Amino acid sequence: MKRLLYILFLLCPTLLFADALTDCFAQLEKRTLRTDFAVTAQADATQPMTYSGSITMQGDKFVVSIMDMAVAYDGKTLYTYDESNNELTLSQPTFDELTEVNPLLFARAIMYNSERTVSDQGDTYKITLVPYEKNAGVQSFVLMLRKSDLMPLSAIMKETVSKQTTLKLLNPQFVTEAPSYSIRKEGAYINDLR
Repeated sequence: MKRLLYILFLLCPTLLFADALTDCFAQLEKRTLRTDFAVTAQADATQPMTYSGSITMQGDKFVVSIMDMAVAYDGKTLYTYDESNNELTLSQPTFDELTEVNPLLFARAIMYNSERTVSDQGDTYKITLVPYEKNAGVQSFVLMLRKSDLMPLSAIMKETVSKQTTLKLLNPQFVTEAPSYSIRKEGAYINDLR
């Protein structure tokens, strides 16, 4: 039996680790993840730009704070608060708008329509998704998961040869208290686009 498993591992290691990504997203459906993050955008020959923020998410719902912006999604409405203008915009988002704010939603959406490779990196799994469709929005999506609990640690979305976004999660953890996945700001100008 050990010999058969070893042969299977050599022939197709993805089969043995295929459930890691599925299990990670199942866990994110049931539990609330809270983390600080750093996101770096690199486009063509321009200098990379790095921003920091925080995110709390469960399933499709999330609350993100970055610079002077706060964005939340409650499953129906996208709330975008711009502190510099004291303006709260409410909208029904497209898939692209949601994945711009939360790339883990993008990975979950494309994982079954992608070629998937998984490699063992010591304490982590490196999962690379290459969408079958050329117009999927990315050439590849690389997700690093901590082996011990399948916690996402980083993601790299490569859109073109010279354009990519890197997300690093800083001290990710599951928490018991879930936030309100909406934003209310007294005195803010309300721009309701729903």
